[in-house]
This record gives sequence, C-alpha cells and structure tokens, in this order.
Amino acid sequence: MIPDTSLNIWEHSKALRELCQRRALDLEPEMDCASQAAEIICSLSLKDSSRILDVGCAAGHFIHSLKKRGNFSYYGLDYSPSFIKIGKKAYTQLGLDPQRLILESIDDIKGLKADLVLFMNVLSFNPDFRRPIYRAMETGANTILIRDNFGEKTIVRWELDGHLDEGANHLMGYWNEWSRQDMRSYLQDLGYAKVDFIEDIRTGGSIELVVGKPYHWAYVMARK
Repeated sequence: MIPDTSLNIWEHSKALRELCQRRALDLEPEMDCASQAAEIICSLSLKDSSRILDVGCAAGHFIHSLKKRGNFSYYGLDYSPSFIKIGKKAYTQLGLDPQRLILESIDDIKGLKADLVLFMNVLSFNPDFRRPIYRAMETGANTILIRDNFGEKTIVRWELDGHLDEGANHLMGYWNEWSRQDMRSYLQDLGYAKVDFIEDIRTGGSIELVVGKPYHWAYVMARK
C-alpha cells in the first residue's frame, strides 16, 4: 500500500526532488555515505550477479556507486511516486532498465528475492525498525546493511520537518535514534549471527544535524 502522498514529507520538497533527479542522472558528486556503503558491499566478495535490494531508494541513484565497483543486479524500492517516476525517467535516458525501480512499500513486496538488502538513511524515518527489517529478511537475504542513527538508547521523535515546500510545513515525521544493543539483539534473533557496527567515515562519530535533528550516523552489517 502506498501511503497517502498528501501526508508524505518526501513528496513536498521540490529542492530534494531536483537533487535526486541530478543524482539519478549521475550529475552530482558521489555521496560519501554511498561510496562507503558500496565499498562495504564490495568487501563481502559477493558474486557479480548478486541481487542488491535498496529499500527507500528515492530515485535509485545508488546504482551508480555499485556500477563503479562491480556488476551487481540492483533493484530499488520506494513508496514515494514522484521519486520513482524521476528515477525511471533518468534510467531510461541512461540506458538502464527502469523496471529495476519498484514503486511499493516493503510491507507489500511478495516473491522478491535478494542476496543483500540495503537500508541507507531510511529506518529512522519509520515508527520502528523491526517490521521493515523483518520484511527484508523474508527476501532470503543473507546480508543486511544499514546506515542509520544509532546511540546508546532508542529515542522516538515525532516532529515537524520545517524544511518543506510552502504550505507543507505543518507535516510531521519520525526522526528516531536506535539503540545499538536493541538493533544487534533483534538482528541476532532473526538469525544473523554476525552483527558488526562500522564507523561512518564522513562524520567519524560526531553528531550531524539533519534539518536540526541530531544524528549519530553509523553502519551495521548483519550476516548469516
């Protein structure tokens, strides 16, 4: 089910849509977080044909980071119609397969298989991390890679964005921080025996403000 777009904060930022369009066309410098995620994936010695599912992919720009480093089978999933539309148009222009970008909620994917599932800067915008990760596990993925806001304890924030288009700044969203121990325990409960936290190179453990909200970026890699 696609959430009501009138309440979806991602559908109300012209600046973000334009940025994602440039990223999808590979007209922007590679993001540090995308570079690090791609390097982590390449360090796993996966087969070239391994299927990578990027959950919350926006316009699917992560494909460019992967293509620079290997021949993976990339699929992007997002529930924001405007971003998938932007991505499909960009892919068509670049000679990439637009069918690799899927407009859907992770709750509703059925039969999609993956070797690795990526959550890049996504889970903190959900009410809880457990349900999306559980759905990801159902793809059969032996590896889950997450970049998100991790701290000593879980903090749930339901707050105004404040940086949206005119007329949309009454909209609220989640800006959560997850307990590292809660995340580790949950992934282990799902059968991911090896769970490692990896320092975010760009921020180096320092706090970064995301539209005024404190973020402690780090990666967690879970493997069966």
